Amino acid sequence: MANATFGRLMAAITPRSDNYFVLFNQLADSAVRCSKVLAMMSAVRGDADKFEEHFAEIRKIESEADEYTKEILLSLHKTFITPFDRREIRELAMALDDIIDYMEDIPQSAKIYGHSSFTPEMVALAQILLRASEKVQDAVHMLSDMKNAEKILRTCEEISRIEGEGDHVMRAGMHRLFAEESDARTIIRSKELYDLFEEAIDSCQDVSDVIHGVVLERI
Repeated sequence: MANATFGRLMAAITPRSDNYFVLFNQLADSAVRCSKVLAMMSAVRGDADKFEEHFAEIRKIESEADEYTKEILLSLHKTFITPFDRREIRELAMALDDIIDYMEDIPQSAKIYGHSSFTPEMVALAQILLRASEKVQDAVHMLSDMKNAEKILRTCEEISRIEGEGDHVMRAGMHRLFAEESDARTIIRSKELYDLFEEAIDSCQDVSDVIHGVVLERI
């Protein structure tokens, strides 16, 4: 009884923290910024200086995103009332952060193998990733108001369709890779890059899945 009374008292005097939505928006904005830089990087062929310039910008964005994610996770230990379930908050933060982490891994992997150019299918995947991240941004920015529920769910459906496009382009790229390439080193490098593009796009779908669940529980 005493614990229940204490809980009601704390709920009454502790304001609901809307800072989560600010941080989620910053993470989603970072994902879009990063995907734009990655799209520009993928379209530049044979320019090592441009590659390094874009890579430095991606690393900067990824570092900023890590700080937003840490702030969200730390705040879970300090905030008495959260806008929705703590597990969902954690999952959403991590999924948003994963998008950016995988985007950073793409040029990191390309650099390890000593190449700075991408296949036409990778260029297309970068554009698909940009579109997916922009839809993620739209959904995240609407999340603070459940009056947007129908729009959010439609946006989640759009993310799923974009993810399907990414699967189609990746399969086409892998088919061409194994049909036309005989150098084992190039095959290994390209397959790893394709996998990372797929992971980044799949992370957009992961964000969509979390948001979809949050919305369905509140309408």
